[in-house]
Amino acid sequence: MSDTPFEEKESKLANREIARAIWPFIRPYIWMLGLTTFLVFVVTSLDLLQPILIQKAFDGFIVPPNDTTGVELFGISFLSFKTYAIFFALFILVAFILDFIQTLFMEYTGQKIILNLRAILFSRMAFLEVAFYDQNTSGRLVSRVAGDIENMNEMFTSVLIFIFKDLFLMSGIMVILFTIDFTLALYLSLLIPILVITITGFSKISRKVFRTIRQKIAEINHSFSEGIIGIKIIQTSAARDSFYQRFQNLNFDHFSANLFQIKTYSIFMPFIGFLGVVCVAVIIWTASFQFLDNALTLGELVAFLTYMKLFFRPLRELSEKFNLLQNALASAERIVTVLNIKPATSQIDPEADVLKRIDTLSFERVDFSYKKEEPVLKKISFDLPRGSSIGIVGQTGAGKSSIINLISGFYQPDGGHILINGRPHHQVPITEIRNRLSLVMQDPILFSGSIRENISPSVMAIPDAVLEKALHDANCDFLFDKFDGLDTHIEQGGRPLSSGEKQLVCIARAFAFNPDLIIFDEATSYMDSQSEQKVHDAMQRLMIGRLAIIIAHRLSTVQECDSILLLRDGVVREQGTHTSLVDSKGEYYHLLLKEQISPVGVTA
Repeated sequence: MSDTPFEEKESKLANREIARAIWPFIRPYIWMLGLTTFLVFVVTSLDLLQPILIQKAFDGFIVPPNDTTGVELFGISFLSFKTYAIFFALFILVAFILDFIQTLFMEYTGQKIILNLRAILFSRMAFLEVAFYDQNTSGRLVSRVAGDIENMNEMFTSVLIFIFKDLFLMSGIMVILFTIDFTLALYLSLLIPILVITITGFSKISRKVFRTIRQKIAEINHSFSEGIIGIKIIQTSAARDSFYQRFQNLNFDHFSANLFQIKTYSIFMPFIGFLGVVCVAVIIWTASFQFLDNALTLGELVAFLTYMKLFFRPLRELSEKFNLLQNALASAERIVTVLNIKPATSQIDPEADVLKRIDTLSFERVDFSYKKEEPVLKKISFDLPRGSSIGIVGQTGAGKSSIINLISGFYQPDGGHILINGRPHHQVPITEIRNRLSLVMQDPILFSGSIRENISPSVMAIPDAVLEKALHDANCDFLFDKFDGLDTHIEQGGRPLSSGEKQLVCIARAFAFNPDLIIFDEATSYMDSQSEQKVHDAMQRLMIGRLAIIIAHRLSTVQECDSILLLRDGVVREQGTHTSLVDSKGEYYHLLLKEQISPVGVTA
């Protein structure tokens, strides 16, 4: 496994790759997008007609080229200016209503797409390998689910449709301008190649800048999250100034990236405006001669200038939308990168029997490493039948927790075999294994909500009587004495429970789950003797009739296990029962003496 942070490995995806990855989320709503696009074209077409209506008003009523007044439009004759004004007002009203409807459809469609995209992203991240989370901080992942998704919302609701609208509007304007005056329109069309070159260059620079901005936001989120978690240490270890300085450096990097983007945008937008001013000046200068020569009516001149103004309005909007689009595409790259990571799949034998329960667990000469050429486990072997327990002890870094990671399917071994009921571990669906094991970790994890929600698996409808029995079996009687039993509300971090009480609730969760395999990973660490005894008693009850693995630093925790493995540097140094290891007077025996634990039945 590479130690390169995932953030640094993000690939620069082509727009085509991004579109291919996002398309499945758009496809269910394609008819709504089609309807929205149709309404956009209708509204845009109405916008294109407005200058023509104004031209007709000038040439038909305000300054008619001859003595005849009146307008014929769409086969309808308007002889009264008042009637024409009412028609024009109704035209504007219809355009407004259609614009409202298309905006409503567009926003609804965008929100639905984002709703599904955020749900799928969260679901996909929940089933990625643990290695993914080893390489990514919580702040960076929160940035994807929140900030990057919101940027994608901008793309669906404010960018894509309006880009099509602006392009359609500009194309329609050019066609109409050519019908009004070919020469003037030709002058205006000379501007288009310059615009294309400018926008293309700007988009390349903006994408790179926005990619940097999104990464800096993720780093700020991570630093802020880290600071909240460790606020007590920061405030009590005189580390506040150094942590503040580190945050300031990240904040300044984000500021610098944004400043560069602002400078780029500040050059781009005025340049577009300058081109527009120059073009208008040229058109007015040329058109003035045609007007004086009666080659152009006042109404046509007003219509042409109105269309030119209308031409540069979507051009400016298009420039702004390109800015948003590059920001959204930078976010889309980060989201698609996660979506492209495939969850680990087991090579399942289609003829194999479904795993009904776990009866045996075996390691046969298992090797494992997180990084190449840095082995963590070397030739680990043991057998664990139902109804028995095994204790795994050793110093920090000996490889104890790595065995849990392999059993739980978080990682795959580099060599050897892990067998479940005699079947290779990788040929058993990982969900079937995880549905039959429970982990009680060193740091008890409780989620915000009630005790009932914390100990009852969402996929299992467990009666309250069974849940209450699980709490009593786990020595959680305090929940009924001091709190509200199953309805006790738990806040972030497990408040208001103590560390020992939280661990007992985690054991109750295991009781309610009724697993075949139970794993305790330093479950009694950092507890006072009274809490440790309660946890120990609950552990003993939970282990009855199950396969049990106890990971521990303190040897007193594993003395009652049927078998004990002593690990050092990823190798099994000693293996046997407590009595046999004491009798051999090896490393285990001397560790007992070092911890001032009396080897029962043996004279030191």
